[in-house]
Amino acid sequence: MKIGIVGAENSHTVAIAKTLNIEKAVPGCEVTHVWGETAEYADKAAADGRIPNIVQEPPEMIGQVEGVVVDHRHAKHHLPAARPFIEAGVPVFVDKPFCIDLKEGIDLVKLARSKNTPLTSYSVLPMQQSAREFEEAMKGLGKLRSFVTAGPVEIESEHGGVFFYGIHQVDFMLSLVAAKPVSVSTARQGGDGVVTVTFDSGAFGIVHCLNGWSGGFTGTVYGEKGAHHAALAWDQNIYLTGIKTFCRMFETRQEPLPPSSYLRPVAVLAAMQKSFDTGKAVDVAAVDV
Repeated sequence: MKIGIVGAENSHTVAIAKTLNIEKAVPGCEVTHVWGETAEYADKAAADGRIPNIVQEPPEMIGQVEGVVVDHRHAKHHLPAARPFIEAGVPVFVDKPFCIDLKEGIDLVKLARSKNTPLTSYSVLPMQQSAREFEEAMKGLGKLRSFVTAGPVEIESEHGGVFFYGIHQVDFMLSLVAAKPVSVSTARQGGDGVVTVTFDSGAFGIVHCLNGWSGGFTGTVYGEKGAHHAALAWDQNIYLTGIKTFCRMFETRQEPLPPSSYLRPVAVLAAMQKSFDTGKAVDVAAVDV
């Protein structure tokens, strides 16, 4: 199965290509085409990942590949890049976060449905073995009262503020909290910030945004029957489970996740950014797709 990647600035492009083309970790799947934001990015990705074809414009891949990965550092570029492939019926995995504009994201999901084109997006943090073990530990804690995460986030990142790295914690939290997020408030000191998310169940979510933090991600959960804390260690190949997931979608044309799983984090991140910018509490937009 031939796969194309749109975007070569992000390190994920080479990581995906090495996993498929060099390590042969998913037999029968290979990255055959790449487009880069600059010729230098494209050339380096092609060389490091052994990608045989560089295209001058992303739509040149249509008819040449069975699936496409859209992989920009700034999520504002994701959906415009994905749209031509969706319209052509080519399955698309959009790297995290899916987008920064919720309405734009909902519109693309509706287009994908109208074209019967598979589409998905996710952070790989919830797919790590440590995250699955965390989920298992939660089962004995009873009704959730508070879910706390911490990790690196640059609130004023040039690649989309909290969207760029905040997606990891938010996606992890929302993958394990069944309730719907209602509102967000924030506090900030210097480059660090703390986010409080209220859920319709009465539970709280706390996201610690630590600028320049190199200590990885952690999670803590408090339930009616106890608490659990763990460092969220990465698998040996951080991306492998995520790669296997989108390769399976490309092959079967069956989406692995409902659209709400990647749209709801966008709604929360948008509320987080607005709250950090204004200093006020912000309601989380509803996701009804």
